Amino acid sequence: MLVASGYVFTLQTLNSHYRAAIEHASLSSRLSGELEEDLLHMERNLRRYMVLKDAESLNDYVTVRAEWQGHVGAFSRLPPLPEAILNEFQAQLAMENEAFAVLKNTGSAQRLHVVIDELKLRSQNSLDEAKLILDREQEQFLKDSEVLSTRLMLAAGSSVMIALCCLWAIRKLLARLIGRFERALLRLGKGDLKQAIELDGPGDLRWLGRWLEWLRKRLLSLEEGRAQVLRHVSHELKTPLAAMHEGASLLAEEVSGPLTTDQRRIVSILQSNSRRLQDLIEGLLRLQQAGHAAERIGFEAVRFDFLIEHVLETCRLIAGERRIQFQCVLSKTEIVAGREALMTIVHNLLSNAIKFSPDDGCVFITLVQDEDRVSFDVIDQGPGIPEQDKTQIFEPFYRSLASRHVAGIGLGLAIAREFVLAHRGELLLIDSPSGAHFRVVLPLSAPYLRVQPDA
Repeated sequence: MLVASGYVFTLQTLNSHYRAAIEHASLSSRLSGELEEDLLHMERNLRRYMVLKDAESLNDYVTVRAEWQGHVGAFSRLPPLPEAILNEFQAQLAMENEAFAVLKNTGSAQRLHVVIDELKLRSQNSLDEAKLILDREQEQFLKDSEVLSTRLMLAAGSSVMIALCCLWAIRKLLARLIGRFERALLRLGKGDLKQAIELDGPGDLRWLGRWLEWLRKRLLSLEEGRAQVLRHVSHELKTPLAAMHEGASLLAEEVSGPLTTDQRRIVSILQSNSRRLQDLIEGLLRLQQAGHAAERIGFEAVRFDFLIEHVLETCRLIAGERRIQFQCVLSKTEIVAGREALMTIVHNLLSNAIKFSPDDGCVFITLVQDEDRVSFDVIDQGPGIPEQDKTQIFEPFYRSLASRHVAGIGLGLAIAREFVLAHRGELLLIDSPSGAHFRVVLPLSAPYLRVQPDA
């Protein structure tokens, strides 16, 4: 800022001096011409007086003489004329005054005529010398201005570079601090609550870090409490549910005696709902286990394409009942992952596609490797996902109106998503003109599975 202010001030000063120099040069040129004309008019009027001896000619001389004296005084005040030229102008004025006094006293103009001839010569020499000095001064000023401007430009350029470097350093520091904050929020949003949050930097950022750490501990406590309640409730429900299911099976087998038609219908309702309740409890347990999968997954090298083909074999029987076919394009891919977790992901996505595919439909499956990641896509020909359901499709137990006629409890996609997140991957719903298109993106190797430390 100081350099910029100095630069502006210096430019203004140079501009002011340059304008003054131009004005002096212009005034010098104008006065030089007027002095020459004054001497010519004085000479002309004096000659006329010498011939006519009339008062009018003498008065005209006196008038022009006064103008000449004023112009000599104005020229003498122009800077920066040396003392010698100023003395010369004073000498010329004195010569003319002396000769004019002779004219007034004696009436003879001969002496004044000789003086004016000498004044014309001496005045021209003085004016030429003064013009040379002024031109040289202006030229030197322009050179000094150019040198100073160059130095100022270099100083301004250096200041700009220093300012840019400072801005770049500040930006890097802020980006680093904000990046830590964003990564901490991202871990909380993804449910990664194991790594403690500690933010360095200014006091405000450290204060936010302490609150985020408090929030992490609070969420971790709530998650552990939820898991504990879920385990206890599931355990407590299993025993009476098994008894209900066994009792309904005994009734259906007519162990206690024959059943009427209405009784058989009631027993069938008991059996189907007890099975559904059992599926819900098992689904809850699987979801709870999937939420903590990252802690228990045993990573190993897995041929992903072979694993998909293996899961397909288990699904072909169910798909064959409705004449649903599979079209597969699987590239040879080896991935470091949890084998059981991968099988659950593939099985849940394929089961979901089979459920929603129409009879005689087709499910398209692709596996593509892209540098350090792999993409697994499953596309069905079903009704697709309504726009209003896309944001909730991966939530546990969520079932859209379009899927109410399809058997299920709404946990398959949620469980698959938890296992994908445990591998530091993504489960995406891709826009599709028809049917549903799900994509799993996973890193190929184990280093991507570790939580990256704050930079």
